[in-house]
Amino acid sequence: MYLYYTYFKKDRLWLKSFVMIVYLLDTFHCAITTYYIYNVLVINFGNEASLLRGNWTLAAAAPCTGLVSVAVQHFFAWRVHVLTKHTFVVAAIVLFSLANLAGALGVCVSLALNPSVFLVPDLQIEVTIWLVGAVLADTIIATALVWHLGRHKHLYPALTNTINRILRMTVQTGLVTTIVAIINLGCYLGNSMGGYAIFSMILAKLYTNCMLSTLNARRAWKCEGSSDSEISHGGGGHSGVVVFEPQRTTQPEVFVQVESYQTSDVDEKPSQGMQDF
Repeated sequence: MYLYYTYFKKDRLWLKSFVMIVYLLDTFHCAITTYYIYNVLVINFGNEASLLRGNWTLAAAAPCTGLVSVAVQHFFAWRVHVLTKHTFVVAAIVLFSLANLAGALGVCVSLALNPSVFLVPDLQIEVTIWLVGAVLADTIIATALVWHLGRHKHLYPALTNTINRILRMTVQTGLVTTIVAIINLGCYLGNSMGGYAIFSMILAKLYTNCMLSTLNARRAWKCEGSSDSEISHGGGGHSGVVVFEPQRTTQPEVFVQVESYQTSDVDEKPSQGMQDF
């Protein structure tokens, strides 16, 4: 957060506000999960019954994770739209992202109504929708960005190293959230002892850090020798999106001016007066 607000003061107000909202949601999520851990491991130390039931903190943590993940996925969906202009791909990302949010809200409602469902398979539908939606949205985002940048990389020969770094970061950030969501789902479906909650607690922070690392990386890309004319950061209403502009080579122009002169011989005839003379 400090690096973002220090180095990117010229980003649009809506983007800086969006980053702050995501950060505050993640901070609130961190606070309630910390309280849950303190309550279970300190206040109720040695009380195994406290580990067998959910409480209001877990019920509140689920929608926070859903809201953070959906916000970040919509941010990346906007980047995909700016770069690729593929409406169908963006619609698929938004659809699976909303399914992610719906599943998280379903978990919240179920835990609020009956905390005992924390350990039984009654949440299979909600948790499956939540995590499968997150995995599919993250996969589509990473695939779309990698495909587009890889396909058009030859248009920017001077920026090959920069584009390769963007590709690596896109794959890495997408894989981190995808792998954790898959492990989370596997732990829930394969283990009824609540171990999945460990991975659920870190998902929101992973999404927040992926977004911030992508935004802050623009400074490193710009310092790699690319001029402002080659890489635009946030210009033209696309703050937060790295927009590459094809290089233009100026050919020297030679102007040749040809001047022609016409000469003619004029036979002067003696005037009539001379002839008379």
